Amino acid sequence: SVIMSIFMLFVIVGIKWAMMGVYKPMNKPLWSWWAMRTEAVAVLYWGLGGKVILEHFRGTPFLPWSLKLFGTKVGKGIWMNTTDLTEFDCVTIGDYCVLNTMSCLQTHLYEDRLMKVGTVELGTGITIGAFTTVLYDTKVGDWTNIGALSLIMKGEEVPSHSKWIGAPAQACM
Repeated sequence: SVIMSIFMLFVIVGIKWAMMGVYKPMNKPLWSWWAMRTEAVAVLYWGLGGKVILEHFRGTPFLPWSLKLFGTKVGKGIWMNTTDLTEFDCVTIGDYCVLNTMSCLQTHLYEDRLMKVGTVELGTGITIGAFTTVLYDTKVGDWTNIGALSLIMKGEEVPSHSKWIGAPAQACM
């Protein structure tokens, strides 16, 4: 069963590269062929790869390694307890980051009948709290702590060596 699960993971990786290539920041209409293809890849990633093997890789070095196959830029010493990524190539996770339970690096939103895709960049030593969402077009500075159940709004630049919490997140004193 492990061999079959790994085989299925590689099939999904192949489908992602064949159907989508490299994700880049862009805006596409909801009804476009591109938006439908990316949703198909996301369903395969979560529904097949996520359930069969990636969820079992949470908290192990195998999850960041697997995400590199999809195009995610991942540093060393990462601890991830989440598989919630979609536009993989738009995500950069620096060295020694911690992504806690069900945190989400959200690289797209549907706004004004458009699917808007952007980047999420995490610096070195970032801690993302459980059930926290980081929206697209954000940069989180080195050694920053984002508390649980927080929301980093799109387009924000969170400064290095700071602590944030809340929805929307605000700096802690």
